[in-house]
Amino acid sequence: KDIPGLYPVVSMTDGVVSARGWLEKGGYRIGITAPSGAYFYYAHLDSYGSYQEGDEVKAGDIIGFMGNTGYGTEGTRGMFPVHLHLGIYINPQGKEELSVNPYYVLQAMEKKVKKYTY
Repeated sequence: KDIPGLYPVVSMTDGVVSARGWLEKGGYRIGITAPSGAYFYYAHLDSYGSYQEGDEVKAGDIIGFMGNTGYGTEGTRGMFPVHLHLGIYINPQGKEELSVNPYYVLQAMEKKVKKYTY
């Protein structure tokens, strides 16, 4: 269903909220830095969970709700269908940052996540 705010977004990792707020292209977004240093980026949110920058989160905690925000000034909505932009970034041995394809991470985690029903 293409309804903003319907589907929860859960953290894929334990970590600390290191970014939260509006980005012109990403809309409402939240970033979590894992203990390993990996950065997990969730964008185009409709709204946030109760976490603020600096708060600790656990894998499986609700950090927001899927939306269609972004590509405009703060508060722009409805420019595209509801979806989640997920990015995972690592910096191995202090070298150049690498983007990780989240598909394989999600496949590996599929059996370990909480199930939400509507």
